[in-house]
Amino acid sequence: MILGLGVDLVENRRVTQELARGDWRPENGVFTRAEIERCSTGKDPALRYAACFAAKEATLKALGVGVSDWAVFREVEIGLDKNGEYAVVLHDRLKSQAEQLGVRHVRVSIAAAAKQTGAMVILES
Repeated sequence: MILGLGVDLVENRRVTQELARGDWRPENGVFTRAEIERCSTGKDPALRYAACFAAKEATLKALGVGVSDWAVFREVEIGLDKNGEYAVVLHDRLKSQAEQLGVRHVRVSIAAAAKQTGAMVILES
């Protein structure tokens, strides 16, 4: 059964600008160190960061969580599963909240185009 659904769309140009200004440093609280290491590799890091950010936002929306502080973003970690597919790992407060809701599976789908990157997250019991 579906317990939550979240969708987010990010402008790739905005991500490129924020990275150039240094807005998404680890101490700013948006990305975990593991996410930064993974997103910073490859020929277009901005697209990786956009995918990661969109997936985090979609997860927060699926959980019904408002962003009261940037630290909540670190409680949603976007990684890769054993098949190399995107996966969502919840930590701390968000993990507890998901357990209380009865979430057993978090599904994520990410799509990127030249101008925008989007993510959809489905929470299942």
